Amino acid sequence: MHVGAVHAHIDLPNDIYFAGMSMSGKSLVDRIRKIKPAPKDASEMANSVMKLIFLDSFIVIEEISRIQREKITAGSKALMEMSTPVTPIWEGILLLPLLGIVDSSRTQDIMNKTLAEIAKTRAKVFVLDISGVSAMDTAVANQLIKITKATQLMGCETIISGVSPAIARTLVELGINIGEVKTTATLRDSFELALKAVGVDRQLIGGTH
Repeated sequence: MHVGAVHAHIDLPNDIYFAGMSMSGKSLVDRIRKIKPAPKDASEMANSVMKLIFLDSFIVIEEISRIQREKITAGSKALMEMSTPVTPIWEGILLLPLLGIVDSSRTQDIMNKTLAEIAKTRAKVFVLDISGVSAMDTAVANQLIKITKATQLMGCETIISGVSPAIARTLVELGINIGEVKTTATLRDSFELALKAVGVDRQLIGGTH
């Protein structure tokens, strides 16, 4: 959590942090596999290292999102509401923590920046975290569904995380058809699905819950 707090307060780009975490995990696993004679439990050791790397990444993401929500409450609400930081968080994975008030003009900005980032990074998965959104009307909900369809046309799957009971109830009451869009209650669940989608070994992340 301390790493996440520092990372959020100094505004270090997320992609730099996650690239470092990925490289550190691979380096440690390579060292374990090069031990001679090889320990009987070398494979389990490598798996444990990667699980810790993934778990640390989950914790950092959640801490960053928490601090961003606190910033809104503390007084930087207008700035944060208008920002759409679509960020690479892992190879092939983009993240956008959506905060504050969302209207039709902002969802259009989200779509433009998301599609541009997908084209730039060739991402395969886009995680849209709406845990910081307190309310949603029909127009906004439909726009978010359109964003997921647009990303699919570019070969990128969208996962919507942070669907609260209130938002879920609203979507049902409004009769919004989410089709085949993947949704999760937590950012951690979405990140795990995203990692699997880009080919990360299920065995490596299976123990993060």
